[in-house]
Amino acid sequence: MGECVRAGIRPGRTALKNRIEIEHAQFSGHPSGSRSGSTHYKGGLLLNRERTGRSQVTSTKTRGSWVGRLMGVVVIGGLMSTGAYGGHLNLSGGLAGTSPDCHGVFLGKPVPQETLNQVLAAHVRWLDDHQDPKGVRADFCGADLAGVDFREEDLSGANFQEANLTGAVFTGSKVVHVNFHKANLTEASFSSVDMRGANVSGANARLADFRKADLTQANFTGADLREANLAESRFRLAILRGADLEEAYLVRADFEMANLAEASLIRADGREANFQRTLLVNATLIEADLNRSDLQEADLRSADLSGADLGLANLNEAVLTNANLREANLDRAVLFQANLEGANCAGASFQNADALEANLTNSNLLRATLDEAYLAKANLQGANLEGADVSWANLVEADLSQSNLEFAVMFRTNLQEAKLDQAKLYGADLRGANVEHASFRGTRLQGVAIRYAHGFTQEQLNQACVDARTRLPEGLVGPSPCPR
Repeated sequence: MGECVRAGIRPGRTALKNRIEIEHAQFSGHPSGSRSGSTHYKGGLLLNRERTGRSQVTSTKTRGSWVGRLMGVVVIGGLMSTGAYGGHLNLSGGLAGTSPDCHGVFLGKPVPQETLNQVLAAHVRWLDDHQDPKGVRADFCGADLAGVDFREEDLSGANFQEANLTGAVFTGSKVVHVNFHKANLTEASFSSVDMRGANVSGANARLADFRKADLTQANFTGADLREANLAESRFRLAILRGADLEEAYLVRADFEMANLAEASLIRADGREANFQRTLLVNATLIEADLNRSDLQEADLRSADLSGADLGLANLNEAVLTNANLREANLDRAVLFQANLEGANCAGASFQNADALEANLTNSNLLRATLDEAYLAKANLQGANLEGADVSWANLVEADLSQSNLEFAVMFRTNLQEAKLDQAKLYGADLRGANVEHASFRGTRLQGVAIRYAHGFTQEQLNQACVDARTRLPEGLVGPSPCPR
């Protein structure tokens, strides 16, 4: 009643008549046998798991004492007086917000099964009709609900802020716009739940199961999702900024247009996952498995993908500027018009990759593998390809001006109409390379065996720089002096 006065709310007679019989011993303390271990609720029974590993079943029926009736009035009055109860479900996200403090009546306490049933029944009435005097929005802020079974319940708009839900079961339930802010969801089951717009920011969801869950527009900012199972879940437009998904299972999950900026996906399994137009700026994806994933138009600026598996991935028009792809696998990946300007791709493999019109300006491809890659019309201006394997690659009309190709292997590389102006090719292997109509203005060909390249003309050679070590094609002579 004091809470009502402070809140400026006067409980009506109808609300006071809605007395819930709750045994005083159950409300004020732990149920018998529950102090030594976690409490689980199933089918109207309390399942007390003691530290010895044995389970003890205790009846939750009330004894109908006058103390219990009195406590019921106090509890329901307190619940209705709190700001968390009685509000309307706002599907725009209002109820999923966080409260600065947690003052729930169950704070730090387990909720007896009968009380739980009554709170859930009142919540259902509230969902059906917010004007129903017997309808009360469920508030489990700070409650101990470890192991509780909520499967197939409609808990939309409920408050579980800072609650202990370790091992709780929400399978098949509806938790739209529910507040799980800073809740403990370790090993909880959310398989196939409708969790749209839920607030899970700052929550500990390590090892939790979110398989096939609908998490559209949910807020997981800063959440701990390490080793969580997110297979085939739907995170469209969700916010996971700064979330920790290390070693999480993301196979075929849908993150389209989600915000994963600064998130950690170290060694995450994201095979066949959808990251179309996803924000992954400064994200850490070290050794992540993204084989066959869809990263079309994804924003991966400054992301760390070192050692990641992007084989057969779709990176069409993806932005990877200044990203770290050191020793990453991009074999047979599609990078049409992808932007890798300034990216570190040292030791990375692009074998059979399709990088048509890709932007690799000033990228580091030191000792990278690009054999049989399709790089037609790609921009490699100023790129470092020292020691790279570009054998059999298609670089027709590519721009390699001012690039470093020293000691690069360009065996049978197609360089027709490519631009190699002022590039450095000292020690490069051009055997069988096709250089028809390629531009060599100021190209450094000292010590290069161009004798076995196809299509070299005297006109091209006159624009390049050679020395006595350059092995020229028969019938051609080196320019003197070397053009500047």
